[in-house]
Amino acid sequence: MPCGEWVIPVLNSRIGWGKDEEMADTRCMLRRLSCFVCLAVLLVPFPACGTAAGSPLVGDWAFNYAPEEAVLLVREDGTAEYEGRAFSWEDDGTFLVLTDAETAEKVSLRYAVKEGTILLYLPKVYLRFADIPGEGLTGAWTGEESEGSTFIFREDHRFLEDGTFTGTFQADPEAGTFLLIYPQYFDDTLCYFRMEGNDRMTVEYPWPLVEWQKEPSE
Repeated sequence: MPCGEWVIPVLNSRIGWGKDEEMADTRCMLRRLSCFVCLAVLLVPFPACGTAAGSPLVGDWAFNYAPEEAVLLVREDGTAEYEGRAFSWEDDGTFLVLTDAETAEKVSLRYAVKEGTILLYLPKVYLRFADIPGEGLTGAWTGEESEGSTFIFREDHRFLEDGTFTGTFQADPEAGTFLLIYPQYFDDTLCYFRMEGNDRMTVEYPWPLVEWQKEPSE
């Protein structure tokens, strides 16, 4: 018998060509394998966006100038405390979004991580001094709820903060930022600002966080 008549049956027996029973068994095995893979994928615990998974904010925090006073408590179970109120929270990588547990009011706090330190940006509203005219950022500003909090931004790019701290600044209105360059006391500080008309603006100033130093219980 010619050699070819032996080779073809052998190949058919190995890979199942032309045999309905072996093809059916193969399909069944592939279906079972597909189901197993799908089930395994569903059971893998992927990190959830907007939850505690991987968020650097989880912890008990205070400002670096008063480490014994708690400011922000962020827990892995999705709850948080801020300014004496209870919240649920989400982290989108730029903002900590707090939702009031009772009113559903949302509070968004910008944050950044710089050299291992978390910077929490606190928004404050400033009003322009009526007696000192100006356009855009340039001019004199006072805190809406705190008269002791002031900014003066001059056209020569010098600033005066709270009547005490001086330096130069670089403004980027398109990005909504200004950089405060202090000659001493503080590192250069990037702030975010948002104008509301010409006489009102919101400034987000960064404050370094440290772990809350709880007082030992008596």
